Amino acid sequence: MVDDVAILIPAYEPDEKLDRFLSDLAADFPHVVVVDDGSSRPVPGAAVRHAVNRGKGAAIRTGVAWIRENLPDVRAVVTADADGQHLAADVKRVAETVLSHPDALALGARRLPHGIPFRSWFGNKWARGTFRLLTGVYMSDTQSGLRGISRRYWARLLEIPGDRYEYELRMLADACRWAENPIEVPIQTVYIAGNASSHFRPFRDALATQWALLRHCLGFRVDGSARGFQMKGEEE
Repeated sequence: MVDDVAILIPAYEPDEKLDRFLSDLAADFPHVVVVDDGSSRPVPGAAVRHAVNRGKGAAIRTGVAWIRENLPDVRAVVTADADGQHLAADVKRVAETVLSHPDALALGARRLPHGIPFRSWFGNKWARGTFRLLTGVYMSDTQSGLRGISRRYWARLLEIPGDRYEYELRMLADACRWAENPIEVPIQTVYIAGNASSHFRPFRDALATQWALLRHCLGFRVDGSARGFQMKGEEE
């Protein structure tokens, strides 16, 4: 059992795949926190629920804040998706990695095979190139939702703006300024029925996330103030 890691799962209109995933996680993780992001019907077992759909980023912040307040002995949180794309064994590997490298974000990185859904191929290719251009750091899978973050960085997560998918890209860019660069943990690639249960809209959401990343790296907060994106080793 990995007692000192909490698994955080944002869920919006989940189906039976979430039930199977929770069952698989129960063997290793006593702390699994589901955030119901305003589903039309309440998600059974959710620790907290948004009255309306607010977006994945907002659900992650809500979950981190809940864990921070209610699970004081937890040393790290691992975010995972509710749509069946993550395997419990890979979640455990990411959890073990962040515990052994608490100064880095642990990223579950998929190796995208031939024949994957076009929207997944397009989104990942575009995001990888833009991310490297703007941050100077190459990540093979910038859109993976499987991430391990140690407690020491939770306060930073709660300050990162963005309520929807752009939040995860901002988080990854911010992690490039931590004590260590993000560590990629190879995980299996799982696409069920062409990834039909995903709520990601390939063109609209891709544009929104890349625009948010550009603003983040150029240094504009939500209120418009500039702070500048600096890599580790540069003076503040």
